[in-house]
Amino acid sequence: MKLRAVFLDIGDTVMRPNPSWEHVYAIGLAEYGVPVEIETLRSALRRAYHHGGSGFVDGFDPTEEGSFRRTVQLDRAALAEIGIGPLPEAFFRRLSELFMVTAHWHVFPDVIPALEQLKARDLVIGAVSNWVWQLPELLHALNLASHFDFVAASARIGFDKPHREIFRWALEQAHAEPDEVIHVGDHLDADVQGALGTGIEPVLIDRWQRFTVADLPPSTSLIRSLADLIPIVDARLLARTGA
Repeated sequence: MKLRAVFLDIGDTVMRPNPSWEHVYAIGLAEYGVPVEIETLRSALRRAYHHGGSGFVDGFDPTEEGSFRRTVQLDRAALAEIGIGPLPEAFFRRLSELFMVTAHWHVFPDVIPALEQLKARDLVIGAVSNWVWQLPELLHALNLASHFDFVAASARIGFDKPHREIFRWALEQAHAEPDEVIHVGDHLDADVQGALGTGIEPVLIDRWQRFTVADLPPSTSLIRSLADLIPIVDARLLARTGA
C-alpha cells in the first residue's frame, strides 16, 4: 500500500475559533443586543451540529447562497432551542463576516511544522472538511492555503462527510487510490466512518482527550496532535520501500 496523499479535516484538526465557536456567535448576538449564556449556547450548537456537517444525508446544491441557507437553518434551530429569535437575515450575514475575521481563529501550533514535514515527504496534502463556502478564502487569509494542494469544502462539493462523494472528489484531485491515502480528522462519524466507508485509512485526532483506542474501529489510529501523525506516515512510507 503506497502512500501518496494525506487528507486533513480543518475544524478542531487544523484550527478552531478563538476562543470558541460559541464565543464568536456571542459577539454577533451582542451586536444585536441579545445576551446569551455561553455554556447554554455551546450545548445548543453542539446538538444542532452533532452530525459533523449540515445534516444532509444525500447531496445538495453546491452554491454560495445554498451554503448560507443551510447554515442559517441550523443556527436558527439552535438559537430557537434556547429561546432566541427570530433574528433577521442581517444577523446571519453578520455572523458569516465574523467567522472570516482572522483574529477569531487559532491555528494549532503543531500544524505548520506537520504540514511542512508532510510536504518534505512529497505527499499530496488536501483539506477535506465539512465547511461553508468561504473555506478557501479563510485559509488564504490565515496563510494556510499554500500548504494544501487542494481544498475540498463540502459546500463547494455538494456532499458532507461521511458521504463517499466528497472523499472521491478528493481522491481525484490527489490522483490517488483509497489505499494510498490517510485521512485525519476529529469526528468519529464524519472523519473516521467516512474514511473507512471509502477505503481510506483513518486517523482520529483528539486534542481534548475525549476518546481512547478502545472507542475506535479497528485499524484506526488515535493521535493527540499532528506531530503524532508523522511517525504513522513514516511507517507507511517505509513499508512502501520495503525498508
